[in-house]
Amino acid sequence: MAKSPTSKRDEKHELTRRALIKWTVATGAALGVSRSRVYEILEKTAGKGVAYAASSQPINRTFDIEFGNGSLAWMMLFWPLPAVAQANNAAFSYHKPGMATAIAGTDKPLYVGPDTPWTDLPAQRQITAFVCGNNETHTNFAQSTTQIGGANLLAASSALQSALSATIPTITVGQGTSIGTAPGSTTAANVATADGMVDLFNSAASQMGGLLVNSDDATLYRAHYQAFIQLNRAATRPTTRTAYTTATSAAQFLGTNRRDQLAVKDADLTRYGITAGTRASVAALGRTMIIAVKAFKLGLTNSIVVPAMRDDPHGAFDAGDVNTVPPQLKSVFNGFMADLRTTLDDNTQKPLADNIVITMKGDTYKNPFNKNGWGDNTPQNSNIVFVYSAGQLYSGWQGDVTANAVQGVGADGKLTAYNGANTAKIAMSSVLYAVAQGDDRAIQNFVGGTTVSGIFGRPKQT
Repeated sequence: MAKSPTSKRDEKHELTRRALIKWTVATGAALGVSRSRVYEILEKTAGKGVAYAASSQPINRTFDIEFGNGSLAWMMLFWPLPAVAQANNAAFSYHKPGMATAIAGTDKPLYVGPDTPWTDLPAQRQITAFVCGNNETHTNFAQSTTQIGGANLLAASSALQSALSATIPTITVGQGTSIGTAPGSTTAANVATADGMVDLFNSAASQMGGLLVNSDDATLYRAHYQAFIQLNRAATRPTTRTAYTTATSAAQFLGTNRRDQLAVKDADLTRYGITAGTRASVAALGRTMIIAVKAFKLGLTNSIVVPAMRDDPHGAFDAGDVNTVPPQLKSVFNGFMADLRTTLDDNTQKPLADNIVITMKGDTYKNPFNKNGWGDNTPQNSNIVFVYSAGQLYSGWQGDVTANAVQGVGADGKLTAYNGANTAKIAMSSVLYAVAQGDDRAIQNFVGGTTVSGIFGRPKQT
């Protein structure tokens, strides 16, 4: 059967699906064609799958930061507890006493200071802070703020993200990093460092002498691979699990070499404020963020899990580290969000910041009311999870910690006596709700009847 002129043109220019969508949406905007009409044209010319990919992203991507070995405490210098922010007490564990201010318009109180990132975000997109789970001092991966209903939050997120196409759905960075298990979850590819992500997509097959160095062979390979993945996802037999895992692991042998597109450039480092004087652990986190934005843009992955800091900052106040590390962290966090806000998804042509959930959690946030030695103990053995939900969750503090008492939130969203397990379930359910873009029904297999919509999260817009 003779190829159509359109097929010949597409083959000649080696247009991938993402390039076609990007070109069509951009051209439609330039010509004044409505977005809905662009989708209709795509459906007629390229099929429903391409049109659907262009019109929506039904599930959010995720970027999870695991602050192990006491380093979650650094986040308390970004977003101090209301009681700490209001006290103006130099003995408390906040490095800018008297300089914290409330963000106007958040759903619950939220205070920021001179070293807080993301302060220019709209009030509804400010972070949500859950007082939840248990203190797990001197561990790198807290379990009480990760497990939900016998499943791992990260694995459950990957199960929801199976609705999205990606070359390697989930990537973990660092030795020992794991997403655990959950029904329908993917198998994560692990790399030692952020730059390892570049190597993951740096196909030896596409390099000189490789089997896919010929662009026609590479195009054919991609078509076969994508067809296999889509068929495998459509299948419901348990026996397909092994085949899917094998295909996911083999995805690094793509016919397209992504090194130049993913590698960290000097301009990236400048934009994130990373210099020779930046603490190594901060720079490592920043490099992961830089590569993550590029990988998300190209649709190469849906989820990245990265360890951070792990420096147990007991002496941060005495040594003066509170004057140097927070500004460095602020710089890379601001660089990350700026990139997410200005980088358009190659499929949807929408900012990446609109479709991502960022979680920040760890073993202990340390004693917030005594900076001397910044002890590991937390009031009532409590813990905290910080979430950027792209506006899916109500912003501000969910729960309250004072020098005299700790309160969590109950199923009704109101303050109540603190229970680490109950509050963790609420927090983890809320994170999954944000990943599912406000779809309570989509997360019920994991949350066991917990309702998020209208209590902790904004009702889904229809």
